[in-house]
Amino acid sequence: MLNVFIDESGNLGYNEGYFIIAMVVAHNPKRIKNIIKKFCSYHALPEVHATDLDFTKKQFLINTLTKQQDYSVSYVVADKMMVTNKPLFENNNLLFNYLFSFLVKNIIKANTDDIHFYLDNRTQKVASANSLKEYITIKAYTEWGFSKNLFLEYKDSKELKALQMADLVANCIRRKYQWKNNDFYSCLNIVKSIKFPQITFRHELPKLQTNLTEIVNNNIIIVDVNPIGSSNE
Repeated sequence: MLNVFIDESGNLGYNEGYFIIAMVVAHNPKRIKNIIKKFCSYHALPEVHATDLDFTKKQFLINTLTKQQDYSVSYVVADKMMVTNKPLFENNNLLFNYLFSFLVKNIIKANTDDIHFYLDNRTQKVASANSLKEYITIKAYTEWGFSKNLFLEYKDSKELKALQMADLVANCIRRKYQWKNNDFYSCLNIVKSIKFPQITFRHELPKLQTNLTEIVNNNIIIVDVNPIGSSNE
């Protein structure tokens, strides 16, 4: 049985920014579970949420994860404003399912054992969870030549510790693209990255500028504010 843990970073709104789905293939899920369990116990945390961790805590977890090569990371990153098929944004499930299929296609085609995909249940409604499961199952058996058992299950990340590590990995990948910060990304055992759309994907987003007009001594001063790049996430 191949155990795969998946989480996302960003949102699927039609706005400037990147959306990431990260996949952690764990050949020793118990080790990852213990890393998270001990970390939460030491820091008295109910759960690991990457956005709540400071640099030092993230660094500790990534360093501990990467001490062994018993895992691998794949991901898909979407440059949302460059997606020309706008109807995909009318129903976020459509775009998520579409991107998810790109991410899991190769591992399903190449694997000769049962596969169990675990996803965080925080952001998915029951209907959308069922639609993804049906979509991937149909593709696996009719297009990708898969003949083993395929499981896709939404779990509470508080109970399934490896999903918390997937959340951290997704956050580290987003740091690379959104804030051009490779510190943790460069440590990960990344075996595949997919950029979407491939041809028009931008490696750097335009700076978002908001013009603030101030009147000082009867003179009009235009002040540019750049919200992207000011974050230290």
